[in-house]
Amino acid sequence: MKKYLIIIASFLLVACSRGSNAETFVQDENVVPPSVMITLEEEEENEPEEEILSPHHDMAISHLTGHYISIDAYNRRPFAVVFNNETRALPQSGLMQADIIYEVLAEGATTRIVAIFQSVEAERIGPIRSTRHYFSDFAMNHDAVLIHHGGSPQAYTSIRNLGLDHVDGMRYDGTVFWRDPVRRAERGLENSSYTSTENILAHAEDADIRLDISEEFAMFSFFEEPTTPSGAEASTFISVPFVASNVAEFRFCEDTNLYYKYKFGNPQLDEETGEQLSVTNILVQITTITGIPGDTEGRRNVTLVGSGEGYLITNGSHIPIRWEKESREAPTQWFFEDGSPLTINIGRTWICVTSNNPTFE
Repeated sequence: MKKYLIIIASFLLVACSRGSNAETFVQDENVVPPSVMITLEEEEENEPEEEILSPHHDMAISHLTGHYISIDAYNRRPFAVVFNNETRALPQSGLMQADIIYEVLAEGATTRIVAIFQSVEAERIGPIRSTRHYFSDFAMNHDAVLIHHGGSPQAYTSIRNLGLDHVDGMRYDGTVFWRDPVRRAERGLENSSYTSTENILAHAEDADIRLDISEEFAMFSFFEEPTTPSGAEASTFISVPFVASNVAEFRFCEDTNLYYKYKFGNPQLDEETGEQLSVTNILVQITTITGIPGDTEGRRNVTLVGSGEGYLITNGSHIPIRWEKESREAPTQWFFEDGSPLTINIGRTWICVTSNNPTFE
């Protein structure tokens, strides 16, 4: 579009006098005074500048991984899923979509996994297993909804006392949860329960479970680029003994900057993707683990409230750290040995909770 501007110029007669030397400017009467001059000029109207949007303009930084994720995912409360982790349960489905993975002893020499999901929607998650009372602390670390299939007596008491939002496969088998018939036939009922992000979110809305995230539960700060913490020692192989017969192993790959998970000496895989489980960071939380007196199933108590030592393993290195948790409802806080808040590299994190020290090579 063009606009026409009217410019009006008036010629003024000016007389200047300086003391006795006065100069007078007189209009020539034979010249038509240009008292009014009209000109038409064309002016291009400025087109609005094209808005340049950041590639992350509709995204936010995850409190769990430091990655950019969708606004919808960022504002959505996480959920904490209990996975079976015994040999017959392998490979599991959906762990490559989890943001944080906790591994801890259950009964005997068996560990279970509590995986925290927020960033990515997973179509198949499982096999899902029963919860223990200290798994509630992992969910509370992130204000997460606990997803499980059954639980110990202590676990149900813990859920009631904490007022913890949870979805139990014992109640919603066949609706929120489904059974894989092949798994059920070949590996037993306890290794056949599955769900999905879609099922969980639909049920949470129907059951009026709060889905808005609480930012008070941010646990980590993140380096802007891959970083080896000051004072860390180089190591590319990490062995975490939960018990003598069950050792979690991680091998670092410099090409990807990731740690790859091994169980019983073999790569631990995700059934859906076929990929070996991998993470950017490993935290080892060392605490007290004892048997529950009089419990005939060999269940345990795991001390998660209080403080203790641990290790951060990242970027091909390891360094001693400390952890603190004020109450079951409060998130665990992590610190370097000098007391400064822990900073980790952007990516997924595996947290091994054990009473034993790891070894490094």
